[in-house]
Amino acid sequence: MCHAVYQILFWLWMLLYSGSRVSCLQMSNCNKTEVTMIRGMELLTSLTLSNCSLPHLENAFFMRFGHLLHLELQHSGLSSLEDFSLHSLPRLQSLSFAHNSLSKLRSWSSEPLEALVSLDLSHNRLSSLDAHSFVLYPQLQMLDLGSNQINQIADDTFYGLSHLKHLQLNGNRMMLIDGSQFHGLHRLSSLMLQHNLIEGVDPGAFESNTHLRSLRLDGNLLNCLQFLTQSGLARLVHLNLANNLLRKLEPQGFVTNVELQDLDLSRNNFTELTKESLVGLDSLERLNISHNILSHIEDGSLESLASLLQVDASFNQLTSVSESLFHANTQLEEIILSHNRIRDISPKLMQYQTHLRHLKLDGNALIEASFLQRLPPALNRLSLIVDLSSNRLQSVNLNSLLHFGHINLADNHWSCAWLVKNLLLRAPPSLNFARNWSLLSDWSEDLTKVQGIDCIEDARNRSIVLLSIGEVIHSKVQCAKSFDELNPAPPPLTWPKIPTDRFDSRSVIIWMLVAIAITFACLRWLRRFVDRKEQSKRKLKAINEVVS
Repeated sequence: MCHAVYQILFWLWMLLYSGSRVSCLQMSNCNKTEVTMIRGMELLTSLTLSNCSLPHLENAFFMRFGHLLHLELQHSGLSSLEDFSLHSLPRLQSLSFAHNSLSKLRSWSSEPLEALVSLDLSHNRLSSLDAHSFVLYPQLQMLDLGSNQINQIADDTFYGLSHLKHLQLNGNRMMLIDGSQFHGLHRLSSLMLQHNLIEGVDPGAFESNTHLRSLRLDGNLLNCLQFLTQSGLARLVHLNLANNLLRKLEPQGFVTNVELQDLDLSRNNFTELTKESLVGLDSLERLNISHNILSHIEDGSLESLASLLQVDASFNQLTSVSESLFHANTQLEEIILSHNRIRDISPKLMQYQTHLRHLKLDGNALIEASFLQRLPPALNRLSLIVDLSSNRLQSVNLNSLLHFGHINLADNHWSCAWLVKNLLLRAPPSLNFARNWSLLSDWSEDLTKVQGIDCIEDARNRSIVLLSIGEVIHSKVQCAKSFDELNPAPPPLTWPKIPTDRFDSRSVIIWMLVAIAITFACLRWLRRFVDRKEQSKRKLKAINEVVS
């Protein structure tokens, strides 16, 4: 019954569609018969089919869709296409078979699809790529093969793709990048190889990719970076090597990557940075070396990074930082040293940082913050955000912290006596000492959100809860009645005199009626006066007519 109703609604929709002559069509939960029965298909330029039942496509399946520019067939269980299923689509520009079950890659056309510039085959079951797989797509610029099961790529797989700019092979099972897999892709701009099983990269793997600007190799098993010394990566701008097995950086390993701006080395096994580690990165703006096991950063390691804007060395094992570490990095806007073991910060560390906007030192072992008083005068403190939470501060000079954008001081080892003495006056909004708690109050069974400050008194942990009692009582407690209905209080001995005004509402009404009566009388007299004037004019006119 439901199927019959659905068929009727579908044919009614098809009738309406054939009259409206639309150029874009989206269908879901359809089958092969419904697709082949679309009327006006020769006028369509965009067709999207999702969650349909289309496991197999025959030859020339889209024969009557000759004007298609965009074709998407996703989440439809597609597992196979015959050799010429895409025949007669000469104008097709983008094609997506993503989120299906394809296990074999073919050209699927008897003639080149010379207008095709984007092909998406991600989230399928492809396991290997044969030579000349894309030879019939000579104008292809974007190819997405991500999230498949690819573990083997033939040498000439991408033969003929001289215009390819973006290639995605992420989320596969590749183990080795050899020297010929990407040969001939002279215009390749971005290459995504993250989340594979890559253990090694041949030194000449990217030798012909002289226009490569973005390379992602994060989430692999790399332990060596010798391939970076090749001239093919001289124009690289973004490089992501996070989450690998790297232990050290070879001296002058980046000397050829003169245009690199973003370098992500996080989540590896680096133990130190030396003076030679980052030599050659004159254009580097963002360096991420967080989540390693760094215990030492050699003085001068960042000296060559004159353009550096952001450095992230959080979640390491640093116990100290050289006072001249950032002296050459005068453009720094963000310094992140969170979650290390730093006990002391030299007042000279940031004496040249006039552009600093964010300073994150939370999760360390700092016992004082006097370095904030030695920041350069040219630095705009009102735009600076500092995070000193989760350290071991016992007290700070509040007067020196009043002109910052925001300073987070929560969760430190404050002295209770110092807190009581210095927080009698309300702290400015730019200083945050407290952390949020959930408190079960006596006024209500609900959990009341409050703020509190932990402190230490006589080697014992204390907590100061910050409450505005007036606001809590006003919001949580209903005021009691101020009198007893059964025994009301006696009236006062002398009642206060209530001033009265003789010009009461009755007088107002009387005067209004008088004014109305006078107004009508005046109008009536005016009417009579006009009538008399008219009669006089008529009499005078009649006399003149008789005389003449």
